[in-house]
Amino acid sequence: MRRSVFRLLVIFFAALPVAPAWAAGVEAYCAELQWVLLAPDGGSAVQVIDVRRGVTPLATLRSRQRGPIVALHVQAASRRVWVLADNGLDAHDGFSGRLLGHWPAPAGVRLDRLEADGAGRPTAWSGAQAFEAVSGAAALVPAGARLGWR
Repeated sequence: MRRSVFRLLVIFFAALPVAPAWAAGVEAYCAELQWVLLAPDGGSAVQVIDVRRGVTPLATLRSRQRGPIVALHVQAASRRVWVLADNGLDAHDGFSGRLLGHWPAPAGVRLDRLEADGAGRPTAWSGAQAFEAVSGAAALVPAGARLGWR
């Protein structure tokens, strides 16, 4: 019996370094709403799941122009889900999955992370350069940039 348990533990710990390879993907959890967001590795669709009372699928967030997903963020007050792909930033309604906006990355920029300020507004980053999704803009704009509308 002891030998069997020992063998199982050895197999388990030997397989541990391999676990991230099959468990890869992007995940996020919003404690305020008790939502779990899941995106498979290299995929462009996001599953929004409510775990408040069991496991309840809310929406699947899809966008044709979106590349592989890099990061996810939930803006709890508006129930808006921000999806960062390497080619742009999308805003979705968390309940219906409807695409609310798409801001492509500027030419030659590869986005690598997503951070939110105190109000929950997201900022997309490419290395040390920050970009914001400005309503009415055709693409992400450098953070703090002054825009002139014509």
